[in-house]
Amino acid sequence: MNNIKNIILDLGGVLINLDYHKTNDKLSELGVPNGFTKAKQITIFDELEEGKISDIDFYQAINKLAGANHDHQLIIDAWNAILLDFPKDRLNLVKQLNNKYRIFLFSNTNAIHFREVHKNLKKAHGIPNLKGHFEKVYLSHELGIRKPKIEGFQHIVKTHQLKPNETLFIDDSPQHIKGARKAGIKAEWLDLDEEDIHGLLNRLKLI
Repeated sequence: MNNIKNIILDLGGVLINLDYHKTNDKLSELGVPNGFTKAKQITIFDELEEGKISDIDFYQAINKLAGANHDHQLIIDAWNAILLDFPKDRLNLVKQLNNKYRIFLFSNTNAIHFREVHKNLKKAHGIPNLKGHFEKVYLSHELGIRKPKIEGFQHIVKTHQLKPNETLFIDDSPQHIKGARKAGIKAEWLDLDEEDIHGLLNRLKLI
């Protein structure tokens, strides 16, 4: 990994702690069981994360699946239950990496979740967003492409004129790693059962 000059980081799991079970449990309580897991999710979640449907469309789709008329805030709270904390040491790590590498963020996310991320960043760390921590923040709902589709990785590489063999992508989902490698980018799976982002970067001798 001595030739790495660019690092593309995932957000959820890598930098922000997540609990998929919390959202799955909350959605189940609303009448939509087993629709959202780390490995796969039903179509409306994919559509939301690629910006193909609006927030309102999403709430209506959840209510249709549930056969109910839940208040939108109930759905928002259930959907946001996945989001836990963003540890300060990981923010500091990103700052440290910026001293040596070009750092990018590529996250499968949606406007509902990202508003909550901003709210939590402001509350916990006094910062409004992540723009100052990355050369560019790529969000699937804005880009219109979810990982592991290779087009997303190709877009980042082309836009910033990165050399794939000098670019490392880090993600905690194995399927996303496969997509990055198909695009010619070096990629490392962060197995959260074994280590965290600090451990992986230390192991690869990148910090």
